[in-house]
Amino acid sequence: MASKPELVIGTRNSKLALVQAERISKALSDLHPTIKFPWQVVSVRGDVDKTSPFLKFSGPSDAAKNIWTEEMEAKLCSGELDLLAHCLKDMPTNLPDGCVLGAIVHREDPTDALVVKSGLDYKCLTDLPAGSVIGTSSTRRKALLKYKYPQLVVEECRGNLDTRLRKLDDPEGPFTAIIIATAGLNRINLSHRITKSLPASEFPYAIGQGALGIELRAGMSQHWTLFEKSKNSPPAGSGGCSSPVAVNSVIESQKPTGLSLRLEGMIIHPHGSSQVSSTSVAVVRSDDDAVALGVDLAKKLEENGGRALLDEIRVLQHGV
Repeated sequence: MASKPELVIGTRNSKLALVQAERISKALSDLHPTIKFPWQVVSVRGDVDKTSPFLKFSGPSDAAKNIWTEEMEAKLCSGELDLLAHCLKDMPTNLPDGCVLGAIVHREDPTDALVVKSGLDYKCLTDLPAGSVIGTSSTRRKALLKYKYPQLVVEECRGNLDTRLRKLDDPEGPFTAIIIATAGLNRINLSHRITKSLPASEFPYAIGQGALGIELRAGMSQHWTLFEKSKNSPPAGSGGCSSPVAVNSVIESQKPTGLSLRLEGMIIHPHGSSQVSSTSVAVVRSDDDAVALGVDLAKKLEENGGRALLDEIRVLQHGV
């Protein structure tokens, strides 16, 4: 008997990434039982360099997010891999030539979670004494903490979820608490470590946080329909940890013509010294409507001072 055809999934070598790859593999196998979807681990620069802050890599070239995807995308384009499984927020906004976003799947809770060191009894950020050290690797989270909680000290905390939790709980370590994605903890059955899920209205999240993205070769037209059934609607969009940009989306009501969606956006100076906020509301009936809402919000942010703030951030990052 002939073996099933295979489409190989590329994934990073971390517990969370492997859980996500397995989840995507099972979902695709359930939809297409005549095809096998094995996964292959790829070593990426972001997992090798666990010390450099994301701000070092950030900029208009999406360099920070490329540290999670570049090696996998090279294997995708060469044909060694057939699709890639990513946390959507880790994907570059502009994909390399020959790569496309095939589907956005498995959107979970997009919020951030406060995790306090084991043995301490603090319940929320406002409980923490002045001078408490908060660990995070995200430029957005650092900026929000500096802007909203200037009495706290923010320090770099890189590594996969298990590594960051070990750094947090180390009795000799500096951290009182860390902030990480709620979805990641849920996916690896560590939701019991969440001290408090931070309300998105107070601590907005990264664009695409909580969603998984499937990246394909542009030439895979013969397989495109395999992924259409996997798509979420409306799309979650893309963004990441390297930019001090945050969002919050709220479904205001269900109308006969679609969902009334309010999209709030914020750009924060990495030093926490200033921010620009805007809001857009629209009835969303399709992916195109969702994209148009995002574009409208981006324009409002630019007009309200976001363009000048982004230029200031670019000078801070690159000195140009």
